[in-house]
Amino acid sequence: MSYSVEKVLSWSPFVERLTERYPDLLDSESFNNQWAQGDLYHRVYSDVSAAEDETMLLQRLRVQRNWMMGRIALRDLTKLAELEETVAATSELADALVSSALDWHYERFCERYGTPIGRESDEPQKLIVIGMGKLGGQELNFSSDVDLIFTYPEGGETQGAAKSISNEQFFIRLGQALNKSLVDVTNDGFVYRVDMRLRPFGDAGPLAVNFASLEHYYEIHGRAWERYALVKARIMAGDKKQGEELFNILRPFVYRRYVDFSAMDSLRELKLMIAEQVAKKGMLDNVKLGAGGIREIEFIAQAFQLVHGGRDKGLQLKSLLPTLAVLNDREFLDNEVYTKLVDAYRFLRTAENRLQMWGDQQTHDLPKDENQRLLTANSLGFESYDDFYEVLNQHREFVEDQFNKVFAEEEDCSVRDEMTELWSSDFGNSELLDSFDLPESIANEVLKVMHDFKAGRQVQTLSKDGVERLNETMPFVLKSVITPEMNIETLKRVLAVVESVTKRSVYLVLIKENPEALQHLVALCNASAWLAEMLVKYPALLDQLLDERELYAPLSAEELQSEANALLVEVGLDEELFMDKLRQWRHAQVFKVAAADITGHLPVMKVSDYLTWIAEAVLNVAVEFAWQLMQKKSGLPGGLKSEEIRNPFMVLGYGKLGGIELGYGSDLDVVFLYQGVTSSDQTVNPDGRTMDNAIYFIRMGQKVISILSTIMPSGRLYEVDTRLRPNGNSGMLVTDFASFMQYIENKAWNWEHQALVRARAVTGDEQSVSAYEVFRSEFLNRNRDIAEVRNEVIEMRQKMKDSLDKSSENVFDLKQGSGGIVDIEFMMQFLVLAYAGQFPGLSEYTDNVRILEAVAESGLLSTEDVESLTHAYKVYRSKYHRVALANEKPLIGSGCYEVERTSVIKVWNQLMLDA
Repeated sequence: MSYSVEKVLSWSPFVERLTERYPDLLDSESFNNQWAQGDLYHRVYSDVSAAEDETMLLQRLRVQRNWMMGRIALRDLTKLAELEETVAATSELADALVSSALDWHYERFCERYGTPIGRESDEPQKLIVIGMGKLGGQELNFSSDVDLIFTYPEGGETQGAAKSISNEQFFIRLGQALNKSLVDVTNDGFVYRVDMRLRPFGDAGPLAVNFASLEHYYEIHGRAWERYALVKARIMAGDKKQGEELFNILRPFVYRRYVDFSAMDSLRELKLMIAEQVAKKGMLDNVKLGAGGIREIEFIAQAFQLVHGGRDKGLQLKSLLPTLAVLNDREFLDNEVYTKLVDAYRFLRTAENRLQMWGDQQTHDLPKDENQRLLTANSLGFESYDDFYEVLNQHREFVEDQFNKVFAEEEDCSVRDEMTELWSSDFGNSELLDSFDLPESIANEVLKVMHDFKAGRQVQTLSKDGVERLNETMPFVLKSVITPEMNIETLKRVLAVVESVTKRSVYLVLIKENPEALQHLVALCNASAWLAEMLVKYPALLDQLLDERELYAPLSAEELQSEANALLVEVGLDEELFMDKLRQWRHAQVFKVAAADITGHLPVMKVSDYLTWIAEAVLNVAVEFAWQLMQKKSGLPGGLKSEEIRNPFMVLGYGKLGGIELGYGSDLDVVFLYQGVTSSDQTVNPDGRTMDNAIYFIRMGQKVISILSTIMPSGRLYEVDTRLRPNGNSGMLVTDFASFMQYIENKAWNWEHQALVRARAVTGDEQSVSAYEVFRSEFLNRNRDIAEVRNEVIEMRQKMKDSLDKSSENVFDLKQGSGGIVDIEFMMQFLVLAYAGQFPGLSEYTDNVRILEAVAESGLLSTEDVESLTHAYKVYRSKYHRVALANEKPLIGSGCYEVERTSVIKVWNQLMLDA
């Protein structure tokens, strides 16, 4: 439904005055049609920038502002434009007016003072205008101040004039001239009220600062509200490309690297300050700042942005409605809440614009005048002000309720008081625990553990703020751990995690703010020493506790590879950043697998699948990074055509990696090959220097190992073992495929043939992988002397037992003991090498369970024997994962798994010894 022009003019005396001054506004072609994005900007910019002198500049700025504001208002009031069009057009107009005035003055300042030149880059410098608040979000109010910050890339001096001045002087004077053009009142009015108080040090600071000063300010002096303000910051005039470089510098200040729940406290404090001001000034009917107003919707969105935006770049948006849509997509907001918040925002922002259209005043207060009240209500489609006010309050009540839920703090005064009393004590009085129903022995141990924790160096050296944060957090921790059925080891593990983050307040706040995360922390520490140790080593993993859906639902192989690939795109060729981010990502994925494992969300066979998929994703991106780096430094390998570039590098996975059976903390047994190019072909680097392909790929292999195994603050990815390569440690680190085949054919020992049974191509293009698989299949499927293979397998197994088996009268070595994992693996390798010539299906797979299935189909073992071996293998694997999660060695009581061990030994004797 649209309204007549005559009717809407009664709703806005300001627009009525504009139509009297600019009658052409009422022509239908002036406002009936929606303009394409950019049309308004180009019309305004071209007109203003063509001004011949400053008097004409001021006039054109104001005439364009007035005429365009009239057009925007008419489209809005007649319902021809939705809210999104109105706020976007108002923002586009500000961009055009500020940009045109800036460029006009800059050109003349360069003629007068010379061109400012950067001291380091020796390049011309330009002023960059950062739009803040709703201007930054391209959702400007109809009649709003514009919040601006002026900056420029580098210090230096001007060149090209009789007398040079510093860049700082140049840009401060330029900023003053720009502001004067916007704020001065002439016969045509003004352009904008300009607010520069958001710049470093506010009114006391210089009007324009360079990038380095801006970065230093936020790093040293930046406050929480400035982080909040920078969420919406946008380059609205000046060099956009250099502006993006600035935002890359400032992004870590705004969006913390980890999930940042300390932002919640800061926003609460900011909202409290605003609420106090509203109450003092009697602004309860302020649609922006009052309870349930626009600011609370913005706070809801920006709370999620500040908390999660460092890890989720999809949340690093400027505009509110798109941000709410992402929050709904990420399931931070459910569909109903999202829909109602959007409806409330549209209603409140439309009402705000109508209030400002009345007299071109920056107001957010509902009118007191009865006639204005009625006309405002009519403009919003209501018959009466009371009808409007009722709907307004429905929206505000919903917004306020949602705001309170998002920013709610844990309220559990009675228990919290009890735990606060316990934490504030010196843990010297056992009566403190009387009400907890703990056994006396446990109670005494709790007091000792807590005393040692509180008296420890980490806690004792905390700052005043750190002590306060810890004091706020510990009652919640104690409440979650100290129960009648508690395990003292769980308390020790949880405290170890807390101790590791005492000086990182963001994680203390996370624990305090999230009861579910704290529950997960306690449960995982109770279940696994290994998981607790992971959290101590890598506190960023605490972020994983926030969402149960993700915590206990590891990603699929495709999703893992996709996420790993995205990291590669994100960091470019920054090697240190890539290695750090890849480590964080890998640790998080393994942590999720372990969490799902110990809580029963994953069967044992799937655990190894997931751990192997994670390793494959890591290997793929590590190889790709090394390949890109080698191309940049050394060009393409010899023999490759630039129009048909392929990566000849291939990684074979052996052992658990090859068999898709990785465990927690497993090494990677790998062999590096290159296929399709010869070792003697010459690489030509960008400087014209040459290098043999053999050297090229050895360096690439070294880079892959460095990426995987270098120890950094974020840990290492994997220990890498390359001893299975041709000729072992004395052989080349990377071998060409033809030499690899010759070695396997002519020089390899039988145990190396056994290893090939478990080997598969983990990385490599289609050509390389196909070549390897054809060779492996052909080689394994040859007819061999069965007795000879059997004897060599038995001999190798005995050597392993003699040197590696830790079994004793009281202990069984799960892996190396008689009837253990290796016995099953060796039997499968024997059957493949001995019988794949008759039964090719035996060599198809590299994992033991599917080899067992192929053995059953071949009839080489009875169904009963295959089932008993499969059962024993799965049981052993499950236990192997469990001891790893408990940080224990794979040694168990000699009385364990007697049925499984007996069945494995029986088959071994029949197959290997009695034949």
